[in-house]
Amino acid sequence: MEKLEYSIVDFYNAQKSNLKMLRRTLIKANLLTEDVTSLTSEKISAKKLIILIEDVFETSVTATNRQQNTVFARKAAAYILKNHTRLSLSEIAKFIGVKDHTTVIYNVKTASDLMFTEEWYRNKIAEIEDEIKNYNIFTKN
Repeated sequence: MEKLEYSIVDFYNAQKSNLKMLRRTLIKANLLTEDVTSLTSEKISAKKLIILIEDVFETSVTATNRQQNTVFARKAAAYILKNHTRLSLSEIAKFIGVKDHTTVIYNVKTASDLMFTEEWYRNKIAEIEDEIKNYNIFTKN
């Protein structure tokens, strides 16, 4: 089954490359004035990322308790949102239920440190990253 999946991904990448070359050619010939690909692409939203993180950690990121599972999920959410969205730190703070941007900075740094020292945490983040890649494989420009 893996061989079939690799074949499909290879085919997709080849077609994507061909379409990029065609797009450049059309732009050079002034036949394409609007970037059509940006109209059809859809990036994963911050809300979907939060739902994914809550599923992996089996808790609510915005819960006001201080249970370890919730704290670890909040740190992961700050890290993932910082790396996969263009949200400001203040906007990320609103999504994860913390007061200000400095807490987001602290959570991102702590998540990075946890990934370096704790294998179970690194595995959870890797699981989230894999889901994001699977989501984005057909939606990238």
